[in-house]
Amino acid sequence: MENKLRIILINHSFQKEYYYRRWQLFAQNYKNVEVYLLTPAKVDWYATKEYTFSGAETVYGKVIDEENFHIRLFRLNFFGWSWFSTDYKKIFKEIQPDLIYHVGTHRMLSLIQVAMVSHRVCPKAKLALFSMRGPASNLKLDKSKCRPKEWLKRRFRYILLKQTWNYVRKNFDAIFCHYPDAVACFRLEGYERPLYMQTQVGVNEEWFHEDVEARREIRKKYDIGDSTYVFGSASRFSADKGIDLILKALPVDGDWKYLMMGTGSEEDLKRLRAIINERNLSEKVIETGFVDWFEMAKYWNAVDCAIHVPLTTPEWVETFSLAVIQPQITKKPVIGDDSGSVPYQIGFDDMIVPEGNVEALHNKIEWVLNHKEKASAIGLKMYKRTHDCFEVKHLNSMFYDTIVEDVQKGKYDENKHDMTKYTPKSI
Repeated sequence: MENKLRIILINHSFQKEYYYRRWQLFAQNYKNVEVYLLTPAKVDWYATKEYTFSGAETVYGKVIDEENFHIRLFRLNFFGWSWFSTDYKKIFKEIQPDLIYHVGTHRMLSLIQVAMVSHRVCPKAKLALFSMRGPASNLKLDKSKCRPKEWLKRRFRYILLKQTWNYVRKNFDAIFCHYPDAVACFRLEGYERPLYMQTQVGVNEEWFHEDVEARREIRKKYDIGDSTYVFGSASRFSADKGIDLILKALPVDGDWKYLMMGTGSEEDLKRLRAIINERNLSEKVIETGFVDWFEMAKYWNAVDCAIHVPLTTPEWVETFSLAVIQPQITKKPVIGDDSGSVPYQIGFDDMIVPEGNVEALHNKIEWVLNHKEKASAIGLKMYKRTHDCFEVKHLNSMFYDTIVEDVQKGKYDENKHDMTKYTPKSI
C-alpha cells in the first residue's frame, strides 16, 4: 500500500467552511495526500473590528475525519500581539507530518513554535509559510516624531519582530505570498529560499459565478430596475478603502445606482453620509450594511461594474482583495487603482486609474456608462483571468505542483513562481 504524503496546514479560520472548503477539494482531488487542518477549538472572530464586521462572533471548531481530509483542534495561547498553542507537540507527534504549512503572517510567534516543535518530534518535515504581507510591514524602525514612551515601545517591538523574522528566515524552507511587492520585500529582508506568489484566499466558483436569479433577487430587494446600471463596492468604510473617493467621483445624473456594501464606525458613517448629502446622492447610493460571505455572490451578480480604489498608508496597503476577484469571477468589469495588489489582480491597464485621483476615477466611471458593451467585454476578459489564475481549483493544482512536487523534495522551479503565469501539470 502506497504511503500518503501527510500535510499539516495551520490557520485560525479553518473552523468555517468558507475557508476549509478549498482544502477539502484539494484532498478529494489528490488521494495520495493526507490533509490535516489545524485550527483553534474556540476563537472570537472580529473581536477588534466589531463595527466593521457586524459584531464579534465566538466560533467553535469541529473535528472532521473523511477519507484523506481531517480537521484537528488546538487551544489558543496569546502573548502580546500574537498567538501560539501548547498543543502542537502532541498533534505533530501523533500525525508525523512530512510537511507543515502555516497560513498567517511571517512574524507570528506560532511560526517559531512550529519550527522548534517540528525539529524535535518530526525533524524530517519540511516547513513552509504563507504571509499576507505588503511593504507596510517592512522591518524598519519608524522614527517619526512621538513621545519618548511611544518611541521605546516601537523600538522594543521592532527588535522583537526582527529577531522573530530572523529565526523564521533561517528555519522555513519556502514562503508563499500574494503579489510581486511582497516578494520584493522578502528578498530585501534577506530571504534566499524558494518564494511563490500563490494567494490562499482565492475564489471558489462553486459559490461565486454568474447567476441570473440572484441578480433579479437583489435588484428586487432594493427596487432597482432592469435597465438601471449598478456600480458596487464592498469593504470596510475606513478612509484607506477609498469609498470617499468613489462618492466624490460618481456623476450626479443618469440612470444608475451605487451599492455601497459594508459598514464602519459611527465616525466613518458620518463622514461618508456627509459626502452623500453634500452631492445630493441620497437617491443614488444604496447602503446595504454588512453582507455575509455567501450572500456576496448574489450581490456581485446584481452589480454591473465594481469599483475598488484603496489608498496606500504607512501602516497598510492592499495585498490581495476579494472585492476585486469576486466580481471578476461573476463576469463583471472592475475599475481599480494602482495601489498595492490591485493592478496585479485586475491585469488590464485600461481599467486602472491613478491612486487618489478623483477626476480620473470620475472619467472612468463616465466612460463605463457611455460604453457599457465595451465594459461588459472587459468583464469577460477579467473573468477568464480570475478563473485561470485565482480560482481555488487552479490554486490547488499550483499548490500540489509546488509544495508536493518541489518543496517537499527540496527543489525549486522558477517557472512555478507566479500563479498568473504557470499552468499546473496536475490540472
